[in-house]
Amino acid sequence: MTLMMKPRDGFDWKHVTWGKPDSPPTAICSYCSGGLPPVPLMLFTDDGHCAQFCDNCVKTWWTVAEQ
Repeated sequence: MTLMMKPRDGFDWKHVTWGKPDSPPTAICSYCSGGLPPVPLMLFTDDGHCAQFCDNCVKTWWTVAEQ
């Protein structure tokens, strides 16, 4: 069985702020601009852009599904 994280219905990818590959890590959530936990959910594009999500956005917007 393979598990995959995916956004829930209503998640707006246009609302995500992606950090540049050469930028230092940010201290705010890429979706709600709230503070980040010590180990946030981090997503990377193939070219190295990064988005980080706080615990609240992970609970609200992300789910694990069987693939």
